[in-house]
Amino acid sequence: FSNSTVVNSSSINHKQLEGHSLWEVITIATVTAIVSLITIVGNILVMISFKVNSQLKTVNNYYLLSLACADLIIGIFSMNLYTSYILIGHWSLGSLACDLWLALDYVASNASVMNLLVISFDRYFSITRPLTYRAKRTPKRAGIMIGLAWLISFVLWAPVILCWQYFVGERTVPPEECQIQFLYEPIITFGTAIAAFYIPVSVMTILYCRIYKETEKRTKDLAELQGSESVAEFEMIKPQKALLNSYASSEEEDKLAADSVFQVAYKSPSKGKAEEFNESTDVVLKDRPEENDFENQKYFLSPAKGHVQKSKKCVAYKFRLVVKGDGSQEANNGCRKVKITPCSAALSKDPSIKSMDPNINNQITKRKRMVLIKERKAAQTLSAILLAFIITWTPYNIMVLISTFCSDCIPLTLWHLGYWLCYVNSTVNPICYALCNKTFRKTFKMLLFCQWK
Repeated sequence: FSNSTVVNSSSINHKQLEGHSLWEVITIATVTAIVSLITIVGNILVMISFKVNSQLKTVNNYYLLSLACADLIIGIFSMNLYTSYILIGHWSLGSLACDLWLALDYVASNASVMNLLVISFDRYFSITRPLTYRAKRTPKRAGIMIGLAWLISFVLWAPVILCWQYFVGERTVPPEECQIQFLYEPIITFGTAIAAFYIPVSVMTILYCRIYKETEKRTKDLAELQGSESVAEFEMIKPQKALLNSYASSEEEDKLAADSVFQVAYKSPSKGKAEEFNESTDVVLKDRPEENDFENQKYFLSPAKGHVQKSKKCVAYKFRLVVKGDGSQEANNGCRKVKITPCSAALSKDPSIKSMDPNINNQITKRKRMVLIKERKAAQTLSAILLAFIITWTPYNIMVLISTFCSDCIPLTLWHLGYWLCYVNSTVNPICYALCNKTFRKTFKMLLFCQWK
Protein backbone atom coordinates (compact mmCIF):
# COMPACT_ATOMS: atom_id res chain seq x y z
CA PHE A 1 0.00 0.00 0.00
CA SER A 2 2.85 2.34 0.86
CA ASN A 3 4.69 1.68 -2.41
CA SER A 4 1.48 2.19 -4.38
CA THR A 5 0.95 5.53 -2.69
CA VAL A 6 4.48 6.64 -3.54
CA VAL A 7 4.07 5.62 -7.17
CA ASN A 8 0.71 7.37 -7.51
CA SER A 9 2.06 10.51 -5.83
CA SER A 10 5.07 10.50 -8.13
CA SER A 11 2.94 10.16 -11.25
CA ILE A 12 0.63 12.93 -10.09
CA ASN A 13 3.56 15.26 -9.42
CA HIS A 14 5.00 14.46 -12.85
CA LYS A 15 1.65 15.21 -14.44
CA GLN A 16 1.26 18.43 -12.47
CA LEU A 17 4.68 19.69 -13.56
CA GLU A 18 4.13 18.71 -17.17
CA GLY A 19 5.16 21.58 -19.42
CA HIS A 20 7.15 23.33 -16.67
CA SER A 21 10.58 22.60 -15.32
CA LEU A 22 11.11 22.51 -11.57
CA TRP A 23 12.89 25.86 -11.62
CA GLU A 24 10.07 27.41 -13.65
CA VAL A 25 7.55 26.23 -11.09
CA ILE A 26 9.64 27.59 -8.21
CA THR A 27 10.17 30.93 -9.96
CA ILE A 28 6.53 31.37 -10.96
CA ALA A 29 5.26 30.35 -7.53
CA THR A 30 7.70 32.65 -5.71
CA VAL A 31 7.07 35.72 -7.88
CA THR A 32 3.29 35.36 -7.85
CA ALA A 33 3.26 34.72 -4.09
CA ILE A 34 5.26 37.92 -3.50
CA VAL A 35 2.96 39.94 -5.77
CA SER A 36 -0.10 38.48 -4.04
CA LEU A 37 1.33 39.33 -0.61
CA ILE A 38 2.12 42.91 -1.66
CA THR A 39 -1.41 43.26 -3.06
CA ILE A 40 -3.01 41.99 0.13
CA VAL A 41 -0.84 44.07 2.48
CA GLY A 42 -1.14 47.21 0.36
CA ASN A 43 -4.92 47.17 0.14
CA ILE A 44 -5.33 46.25 3.81
CA LEU A 45 -3.14 49.27 4.59
CA VAL A 46 -5.52 51.44 2.55
CA MET A 47 -8.49 50.19 4.57
CA ILE A 48 -6.79 50.58 7.95
CA SER A 49 -5.50 54.04 6.99
CA PHE A 50 -9.02 55.13 6.13
CA LYS A 51 -10.22 53.82 9.49
CA VAL A 52 -7.57 55.35 11.76
CA ASN A 53 -6.82 58.67 10.03
CA SER A 54 -9.74 61.08 10.02
CA GLN A 55 -8.02 63.27 7.41
CA LEU A 56 -8.52 60.47 4.89
CA LYS A 57 -12.27 60.20 5.49
CA THR A 58 -13.20 62.30 2.50
CA VAL A 59 -15.79 61.53 -0.15
CA ASN A 60 -13.15 60.87 -2.78
CA ASN A 61 -11.40 58.36 -0.54
CA TYR A 62 -14.63 56.41 -0.07
CA TYR A 63 -14.27 55.48 -3.73
CA LEU A 64 -10.64 54.50 -3.20
CA LEU A 65 -11.74 52.34 -0.26
CA SER A 66 -14.20 50.52 -2.51
CA LEU A 67 -11.49 50.05 -5.11
CA ALA A 68 -9.21 48.63 -2.41
CA CYS A 69 -11.89 46.08 -1.46
CA ALA A 70 -12.07 44.83 -5.06
CA ASP A 71 -8.28 44.71 -5.27
CA LEU A 72 -8.06 42.78 -1.99
CA ILE A 73 -10.42 40.10 -3.32
CA ILE A 74 -8.24 39.75 -6.40
CA GLY A 75 -5.09 39.55 -4.28
CA ILE A 76 -6.47 36.85 -1.98
CA PHE A 77 -8.43 34.62 -4.36
CA SER A 78 -7.88 35.38 -8.04
CA MET A 79 -4.09 35.58 -8.07
CA ASN A 80 -3.48 32.39 -6.10
CA LEU A 81 -6.11 30.22 -7.77
CA TYR A 82 -5.03 31.29 -11.23
CA THR A 83 -1.37 30.61 -10.39
CA SER A 84 -2.20 27.09 -9.22
CA TYR A 85 -4.23 26.56 -12.39
CA ILE A 86 -1.23 27.60 -14.51
CA LEU A 87 1.29 25.47 -12.62
CA ILE A 88 -0.82 22.32 -12.40
CA GLY A 89 -1.88 22.62 -16.01
CA HIS A 90 -5.51 21.69 -15.39
CA TRP A 91 -8.37 22.52 -13.01
CA SER A 92 -8.65 20.00 -10.19
CA LEU A 93 -11.18 21.58 -7.80
CA GLY A 94 -14.40 20.71 -9.62
CA SER A 95 -16.90 22.63 -11.73
CA LEU A 96 -18.69 24.36 -8.83
CA ALA A 97 -15.46 25.79 -7.40
CA CYS A 98 -14.50 26.84 -10.92
CA ASP A 99 -17.72 28.78 -11.48
CA LEU A 100 -17.57 30.39 -8.04
CA TRP A 101 -13.98 31.49 -8.63
CA LEU A 102 -14.78 32.89 -12.09
CA ALA A 103 -17.83 34.76 -10.76
CA LEU A 104 -15.84 36.28 -7.90
CA ASP A 105 -12.95 37.12 -10.21
CA TYR A 106 -15.04 38.83 -12.88
CA VAL A 107 -17.28 40.68 -10.42
CA ALA A 108 -14.27 42.07 -8.53
CA SER A 109 -12.43 43.00 -11.74
CA ASN A 110 -15.49 44.70 -13.20
CA ALA A 111 -16.10 46.48 -9.89
CA SER A 112 -12.59 47.92 -10.18
CA VAL A 113 -13.46 49.31 -13.60
CA MET A 114 -16.79 50.69 -12.37
CA ASN A 115 -15.12 52.32 -9.37
CA LEU A 116 -12.58 53.98 -11.67
CA LEU A 117 -15.46 55.29 -13.76
CA VAL A 118 -17.19 56.67 -10.67
CA ILE A 119 -13.95 58.32 -9.49
CA SER A 120 -13.47 59.91 -12.92
CA PHE A 121 -17.01 61.29 -13.03
CA ASP A 122 -16.76 62.49 -9.42
CA ARG A 123 -13.54 64.37 -10.11
CA TYR A 124 -14.91 65.80 -13.36
CA PHE A 125 -18.09 67.17 -11.77
CA SER A 126 -16.19 68.42 -8.71
CA ILE A 127 -14.02 70.59 -10.92
CA THR A 128 -16.50 71.66 -13.59
CA ARG A 129 -19.58 72.07 -11.34
CA PRO A 130 -18.12 72.95 -7.95
CA LEU A 131 -21.24 74.42 -6.37
CA THR A 132 -24.14 72.42 -7.78
CA TYR A 133 -22.31 69.10 -7.47
CA ARG A 134 -20.55 69.77 -4.15
CA ALA A 135 -23.86 70.36 -2.43
CA LYS A 136 -24.87 66.81 -3.34
CA ARG A 137 -21.45 65.25 -2.73
CA THR A 138 -21.95 63.51 0.60
CA PRO A 139 -20.72 60.21 2.10
CA LYS A 140 -24.25 58.83 1.81
CA ARG A 141 -24.42 59.59 -1.91
CA ALA A 142 -20.92 58.17 -2.36
CA GLY A 143 -22.09 54.99 -0.64
CA ILE A 144 -25.02 54.75 -3.04
CA MET A 145 -22.73 55.16 -6.05
CA ILE A 146 -20.35 52.52 -4.69
CA GLY A 147 -23.24 50.14 -4.05
CA LEU A 148 -24.49 50.64 -7.61
CA ALA A 149 -21.01 49.95 -9.00
CA TRP A 150 -20.85 46.61 -7.18
CA LEU A 151 -24.48 45.74 -7.95
CA ILE A 152 -24.05 46.37 -11.67
CA SER A 153 -20.89 44.26 -11.71
CA PHE A 154 -22.64 41.42 -9.90
CA VAL A 155 -25.71 41.48 -12.14
CA LEU A 156 -23.62 41.58 -15.32
CA TRP A 157 -21.39 38.60 -14.50
CA ALA A 158 -22.49 36.38 -11.61
CA PRO A 159 -25.81 35.05 -13.00
CA VAL A 160 -24.49 34.22 -16.48
CA ILE A 161 -21.32 32.57 -15.14
CA LEU A 162 -23.12 30.45 -12.57
CA CYS A 163 -26.27 29.64 -14.55
CA TRP A 164 -25.29 29.59 -18.23
CA GLN A 165 -25.06 25.79 -18.30
CA TYR A 166 -28.66 25.65 -17.11
CA PHE A 167 -29.79 28.19 -19.70
CA VAL A 168 -28.40 26.11 -22.59
CA GLY A 169 -29.16 22.75 -20.98
CA GLU A 170 -25.62 21.37 -20.63
CA ARG A 171 -22.09 22.14 -19.46
CA THR A 172 -19.71 22.22 -22.38
CA VAL A 173 -16.55 23.21 -20.46
CA PRO A 174 -14.24 20.17 -20.13
CA PRO A 175 -13.76 18.99 -16.50
CA GLU A 176 -10.02 19.74 -16.57
CA GLU A 177 -10.58 23.33 -17.71
CA CYS A 178 -11.98 26.38 -15.93
CA GLN A 179 -13.40 28.95 -18.30
CA ILE A 180 -16.61 30.90 -18.75
CA GLN A 181 -18.80 28.73 -20.96
CA PHE A 182 -20.36 31.47 -23.08
CA LEU A 183 -16.92 32.99 -23.84
CA TYR A 184 -15.99 30.02 -26.00
CA GLU A 185 -17.50 31.98 -28.89
CA PRO A 186 -14.88 34.51 -30.10
CA ILE A 187 -17.48 37.08 -31.13
CA ILE A 188 -18.96 37.08 -27.60
CA THR A 189 -15.48 37.48 -26.13
CA PHE A 190 -14.90 40.38 -28.51
CA GLY A 191 -18.14 42.07 -27.41
CA THR A 192 -17.40 41.69 -23.72
CA ALA A 193 -13.92 43.20 -24.23
CA ILE A 194 -15.45 46.23 -25.95
CA ALA A 195 -18.08 46.70 -23.24
CA ALA A 196 -15.92 45.90 -20.21
CA PHE A 197 -12.69 47.63 -21.22
CA TYR A 198 -12.59 49.76 -24.35
CA ILE A 199 -15.74 51.81 -23.70
CA PRO A 200 -14.90 52.54 -20.02
CA VAL A 201 -11.30 53.43 -20.92
CA SER A 202 -12.49 55.79 -23.66
CA VAL A 203 -14.91 57.52 -21.28
CA MET A 204 -12.29 57.83 -18.52
CA THR A 205 -9.72 59.21 -20.95
CA ILE A 206 -12.13 61.85 -22.25
CA LEU A 207 -13.07 62.87 -18.70
CA TYR A 208 -9.44 63.11 -17.66
CA CYS A 209 -8.61 65.29 -20.67
CA ARG A 210 -11.45 67.63 -19.69
CA ILE A 211 -10.20 67.68 -16.09
CA TYR A 212 -6.66 68.42 -17.25
CA LYS A 213 -7.82 71.27 -19.50
CA GLU A 214 -9.89 72.82 -16.72
CA THR A 215 -6.98 72.59 -14.28
CA GLU A 216 -4.62 74.18 -16.80
CA LYS A 217 -7.15 76.92 -17.45
CA ARG A 218 -7.26 77.76 -13.77
CA THR A 219 -3.49 77.78 -13.61
CA LYS A 220 -3.45 80.31 -16.44
CA ASP A 221 -6.17 82.42 -14.82
CA LEU A 222 -4.23 82.49 -11.55
CA ALA A 223 -1.10 83.59 -13.38
CA GLU A 224 -3.05 86.40 -15.04
CA LEU A 225 -4.47 87.43 -11.68
CA GLN A 226 -1.01 87.62 -10.15
CA GLY A 227 0.49 89.35 -13.18
CA SER A 228 -2.13 92.05 -13.51
CA GLU A 229 -2.68 92.62 -9.79
CA SER A 230 -6.38 92.46 -10.59
CA VAL A 231 -8.68 92.35 -7.60
CA ALA A 232 -12.32 91.82 -6.87
CA GLU A 233 -14.81 94.42 -5.75
CA PHE A 234 -18.11 94.12 -3.99
CA GLU A 235 -20.51 96.81 -5.14
CA MET A 236 -20.71 99.81 -2.79
CA ILE A 237 -18.58 98.03 -0.18
CA LYS A 238 -15.22 98.82 1.34
CA PRO A 239 -12.97 96.11 -0.07
CA GLN A 240 -10.87 95.77 3.05
CA LYS A 241 -13.92 94.71 5.03
CA ALA A 242 -15.45 92.70 2.21
CA LEU A 243 -12.59 90.29 1.69
CA LEU A 244 -10.83 90.07 5.04
CA ASN A 245 -11.81 86.47 5.70
CA SER A 246 -11.65 84.33 2.58
CA TYR A 247 -11.21 80.60 2.76
CA ALA A 248 -11.64 77.62 0.47
CA SER A 249 -14.78 75.60 1.12
CA SER A 250 -13.30 72.24 0.18
CA GLU A 251 -12.47 69.09 2.11
CA GLU A 252 -8.91 68.80 3.30
CA GLU A 253 -7.50 66.54 0.61
CA ASP A 254 -9.86 66.11 -2.29
CA LYS A 255 -12.67 68.68 -2.39
CA LEU A 256 -10.88 70.86 -4.83
CA ALA A 257 -12.85 74.03 -4.70
CA ALA A 258 -13.46 76.52 -7.38
CA ASP A 259 -16.02 78.07 -5.11
CA SER A 260 -15.07 80.23 -2.15
CA VAL A 261 -16.83 81.56 0.89
CA PHE A 262 -16.46 85.23 1.68
CA GLN A 263 -17.41 87.30 4.70
CA VAL A 264 -19.12 90.24 3.05
CA ALA A 265 -21.22 93.31 3.34
CA TYR A 266 -23.61 94.02 0.49
CA LYS A 267 -26.06 96.59 -0.79
CA SER A 268 -29.71 95.73 -0.32
CA PRO A 269 -31.76 96.73 -3.40
CA SER A 270 -34.90 96.90 -1.32
CA LYS A 271 -33.53 99.18 1.36
CA GLY A 272 -31.13 101.19 -0.76
CA LYS A 273 -28.37 101.08 1.81
CA ALA A 274 -25.41 98.94 2.65
CA GLU A 275 -25.95 96.08 5.06
CA GLU A 276 -23.28 94.04 6.75
CA PHE A 277 -23.41 90.41 7.84
CA ASN A 278 -21.97 89.41 11.16
CA GLU A 279 -18.95 87.13 11.52
CA SER A 280 -21.00 83.94 11.52
CA THR A 281 -22.57 84.60 8.14
CA ASP A 282 -21.13 82.83 5.11
CA VAL A 283 -22.00 83.76 1.57
CA VAL A 284 -21.26 81.19 -1.11
CA LEU A 285 -20.14 82.80 -4.34
CA LYS A 286 -20.73 80.86 -7.53
CA ASP A 287 -18.20 81.59 -10.24
CA ARG A 288 -20.45 81.77 -13.29
CA PRO A 289 -19.73 84.63 -15.72
CA GLU A 290 -22.54 86.23 -17.62
CA GLU A 291 -21.96 88.47 -20.60
CA ASN A 292 -23.73 91.71 -21.50
CA ASP A 293 -23.92 92.80 -17.90
CA PHE A 294 -21.32 95.51 -17.59
CA GLU A 295 -23.41 98.38 -16.30
CA ASN A 296 -22.43 100.23 -13.15
CA GLN A 297 -19.08 98.47 -12.95
CA LYS A 298 -16.46 99.79 -10.58
CA TYR A 299 -12.71 99.45 -10.66
CA PHE A 300 -9.94 99.33 -8.09
CA LEU A 301 -6.87 101.47 -8.32
CA SER A 302 -3.48 99.89 -7.98
CA PRO A 303 -1.84 101.21 -4.80
CA ALA A 304 1.56 100.66 -6.37
CA LYS A 305 1.04 102.54 -9.64
CA GLY A 306 -1.79 104.90 -8.76
CA HIS A 307 -3.92 104.26 -11.81
CA VAL A 308 -6.59 101.88 -12.94
CA GLN A 309 -5.17 98.44 -13.68
CA LYS A 310 -5.93 96.63 -16.90
CA SER A 311 -6.58 92.94 -17.29
CA LYS A 312 -7.13 90.76 -20.33
CA LYS A 313 -10.70 90.01 -19.32
CA CYS A 314 -13.74 92.02 -18.38
CA VAL A 315 -16.55 89.90 -17.02
CA ALA A 316 -19.35 90.73 -14.63
CA TYR A 317 -20.14 87.87 -12.28
CA LYS A 318 -23.52 87.34 -10.65
CA PHE A 319 -23.75 85.36 -7.44
CA ARG A 320 -26.58 83.98 -5.40
CA LEU A 321 -26.28 84.83 -1.72
CA VAL A 322 -26.72 81.70 0.36
CA VAL A 323 -26.72 82.69 4.01
CA LYS A 324 -25.60 80.15 6.58
CA GLY A 325 -26.73 81.60 9.87
CA ASP A 326 -29.50 81.49 12.41
CA GLY A 327 -32.13 82.19 9.76
CA SER A 328 -32.96 85.63 11.12
CA GLN A 329 -31.37 87.52 8.26
CA GLU A 330 -33.70 88.81 5.61
CA ALA A 331 -31.32 87.57 2.93
CA ASN A 332 -32.34 84.00 3.70
CA ASN A 333 -35.62 84.57 1.90
CA GLY A 334 -34.32 86.33 -1.16
CA CYS A 335 -31.70 86.40 -3.82
CA ARG A 336 -29.43 89.41 -4.02
CA LYS A 337 -26.56 90.27 -6.29
CA VAL A 338 -22.94 90.78 -5.53
CA LYS A 339 -20.74 91.78 -8.45
CA ILE A 340 -17.07 91.01 -8.90
CA THR A 341 -15.53 92.75 -11.86
CA PRO A 342 -12.02 92.02 -13.12
CA CYS A 343 -11.70 94.79 -15.67
CA SER A 344 -9.97 95.32 -18.98
CA ALA A 345 -10.74 98.93 -19.79
CA ALA A 346 -9.39 101.91 -17.91
CA LEU A 347 -12.22 104.20 -16.88
CA SER A 348 -12.12 107.59 -15.32
CA LYS A 349 -11.01 107.64 -11.74
CA ASP A 350 -13.89 107.17 -9.34
CA PRO A 351 -13.21 108.82 -5.98
CA SER A 352 -15.75 106.57 -4.28
CA ILE A 353 -13.61 103.50 -4.93
CA LYS A 354 -10.83 102.82 -2.47
CA SER A 355 -7.71 100.84 -3.17
CA MET A 356 -7.45 97.23 -2.10
CA ASP A 357 -4.98 96.56 0.65
CA PRO A 358 -2.10 94.69 -1.02
CA ASN A 359 -1.86 92.29 1.94
CA ILE A 360 -5.49 91.27 1.45
CA ASN A 361 -4.96 90.82 -2.27
CA ASN A 362 -1.93 88.62 -1.58
CA GLN A 363 -3.93 86.56 0.90
CA ILE A 364 -6.68 85.92 -1.65
CA THR A 365 -4.16 84.99 -4.33
CA LYS A 366 -2.36 82.67 -1.92
CA ARG A 367 -5.56 80.84 -1.05
CA LYS A 368 -6.46 80.45 -4.71
CA ARG A 369 -3.00 79.04 -5.30
CA MET A 370 -3.47 76.51 -2.48
CA VAL A 371 -6.80 75.38 -3.92
CA LEU A 372 -5.19 75.02 -7.34
CA ILE A 373 -2.37 72.93 -5.87
CA LYS A 374 -4.94 70.56 -4.35
CA GLU A 375 -6.72 70.31 -7.68
CA ARG A 376 -3.50 69.42 -9.43
CA LYS A 377 -2.63 66.78 -6.80
CA ALA A 378 -6.03 65.12 -7.19
CA ALA A 379 -5.62 65.18 -10.97
CA GLN A 380 -2.21 63.54 -10.56
CA THR A 381 -3.67 60.76 -8.41
CA LEU A 382 -6.39 60.13 -10.97
CA SER A 383 -3.90 60.16 -13.83
CA ALA A 384 -1.65 57.65 -12.03
CA ILE A 385 -4.55 55.26 -11.37
CA LEU A 386 -5.83 55.52 -14.95
CA LEU A 387 -2.37 55.09 -16.42
CA ALA A 388 -1.75 51.99 -14.32
CA PHE A 389 -5.12 50.58 -15.34
CA ILE A 390 -4.53 51.17 -19.05
CA ILE A 391 -0.99 49.75 -19.00
CA THR A 392 -1.93 46.58 -17.13
CA TRP A 393 -5.23 45.82 -18.89
CA THR A 394 -4.45 46.77 -22.50
CA PRO A 395 -2.18 43.80 -23.48
CA TYR A 396 -4.80 41.18 -22.57
CA ASN A 397 -7.62 43.04 -24.31
CA ILE A 398 -5.52 43.50 -27.44
CA MET A 399 -4.97 39.73 -27.49
CA VAL A 400 -8.73 39.26 -27.14
CA LEU A 401 -9.31 41.32 -30.29
CA ILE A 402 -6.59 39.45 -32.19
CA SER A 403 -7.93 36.03 -31.15
CA THR A 404 -11.34 36.94 -32.56
CA PHE A 405 -9.88 36.91 -36.08
CA CYS A 406 -6.98 34.48 -35.50
CA SER A 407 -7.67 31.97 -32.76
CA ASP A 408 -4.24 30.29 -32.95
CA CYS A 409 -2.11 33.45 -33.14
CA ILE A 410 -1.68 33.93 -29.38
CA PRO A 411 0.53 31.41 -27.51
CA LEU A 412 -0.88 30.03 -24.26
CA THR A 413 2.01 31.46 -22.24
CA LEU A 414 1.23 34.93 -23.58
CA TRP A 415 -2.41 34.51 -22.58
CA HIS A 416 -1.35 33.64 -19.03
CA LEU A 417 0.98 36.65 -18.84
CA GLY A 418 -1.66 39.03 -20.18
CA TYR A 419 -4.32 37.78 -17.78
CA TRP A 420 -1.95 37.93 -14.82
CA LEU A 421 -0.94 41.46 -15.78
CA CYS A 422 -4.57 42.53 -15.28
CA TYR A 423 -4.24 41.29 -11.70
CA VAL A 424 -1.08 43.36 -11.21
CA ASN A 425 -3.25 46.48 -11.46
CA SER A 426 -4.58 45.61 -8.00
CA THR A 427 -0.99 45.60 -6.73
CA VAL A 428 -0.14 48.95 -8.26
CA ASN A 429 -3.17 50.93 -7.06
CA PRO A 430 -2.11 51.29 -3.37
CA ILE A 431 1.34 52.34 -4.58
CA CYS A 432 -0.30 55.07 -6.66
CA TYR A 433 -2.17 56.34 -3.59
CA ALA A 434 1.05 56.50 -1.58
CA LEU A 435 3.06 58.20 -4.32
CA CYS A 436 0.43 60.83 -5.10
CA ASN A 437 -1.11 61.45 -1.68
CA LYS A 438 1.11 62.65 1.15
CA THR A 439 -1.44 61.77 3.84
CA PHE A 440 -1.73 58.18 2.61
CA ARG A 441 2.05 57.93 2.43
CA LYS A 442 2.57 59.14 6.00
CA THR A 443 -0.18 56.88 7.35
CA PHE A 444 1.24 53.85 5.53
CA LYS A 445 4.65 54.55 7.03
CA MET A 446 3.28 54.92 10.55
CA LEU A 447 1.28 51.70 10.28
CA LEU A 448 4.16 49.69 8.82
CA PHE A 449 6.53 50.84 11.57
CA CYS A 450 3.86 50.53 14.29
CA GLN A 451 4.10 54.24 15.09
CA TRP A 452 0.38 54.99 15.02
CA LYS A 453 -1.02 56.30 18.28
